[in-house]
Amino acid sequence: MNNDVEVKKCVSEQVETPAQEVQNAPQNEQQNSPTKEEKNGPVKERKFPSWLDLFALAGVFVFSALLGSVVFALCGGLDGAAKPGWALPLYYTIQMLPPILFVIWQRRKLSRSCGIHLGFRGLSAPLLMWGVVLLVASSVVIEPLLALFPAEDYNAVTYLVGKGAWSILSVVVCAPLFEEMLFRGLVFESCRERFGGGAAVFISALLFGLIHVVPVQVVNAFVVGIVLGYIYLRTRSLLNVMLLHAVNNAIAYLTMGLEVDTIRELIPQEWLYWTIYGVSALIFVLSMVKVIATLRANRELE
Repeated sequence: MNNDVEVKKCVSEQVETPAQEVQNAPQNEQQNSPTKEEKNGPVKERKFPSWLDLFALAGVFVFSALLGSVVFALCGGLDGAAKPGWALPLYYTIQMLPPILFVIWQRRKLSRSCGIHLGFRGLSAPLLMWGVVLLVASSVVIEPLLALFPAEDYNAVTYLVGKGAWSILSVVVCAPLFEEMLFRGLVFESCRERFGGGAAVFISALLFGLIHVVPVQVVNAFVVGIVLGYIYLRTRSLLNVMLLHAVNNAIAYLTMGLEVDTIRELIPQEWLYWTIYGVSALIFVLSMVKVIATLRANRELE
């Protein structure tokens, strides 16, 4: 008799009433329903930079450049007085800090490192010497192309830069420091992580060229950016490219001091100019072949 009671008690505990079934149904469905991750697959990590990110960076740069221009204009006062010497490095700082901070902020949101590698151990005297020779050779080679653009815009830039210690500080120190931090540091590293080393060299050089606005400087800066990007890819040292950038700007500053627009004007002898041009073209072609081969090999390794 007791055994029958126990069996009936167990059966009654296992069988649910209709009310209990309705009450437990949502809980059972929730347990058996697929999760959001199972429906949509694993959540993909956001890739940075996207093309929208690069456009956003360009927008930040345009805004900061306009802000810097307004501050620079106000430094002379509303009566149009001459600008103080410190106005130009202040302009560079206002122009470059917002885009630098923007990319750092974007990388931090994705829990990535800052992306600025000074790389003291990566300093390479042979690459620095080769870089200086290549930058000079490339400037000679592209000079006929640059001669097709109007010189008035470049003359306006020359007038803006001016002369003196503050101008040297701006051109030889501030510009290489800020521009290499942004383009060969933050932009390059972000593009390398997303697209690979070869694409990072091209994209960083293209953006580096476009920010110079003036057509003559855009073309020249793009070629310089390719050289600097290649050397940074080889050494992962911003110090190398900062030094090369400083040397390149120092040469350009000295050329402005000579009040000549082209190397052709500096070397009137036809035979000497074309000899220098031929040697420069040979150096440029051989170097570009080496650069392309290295970038292709780097892409295969990735």
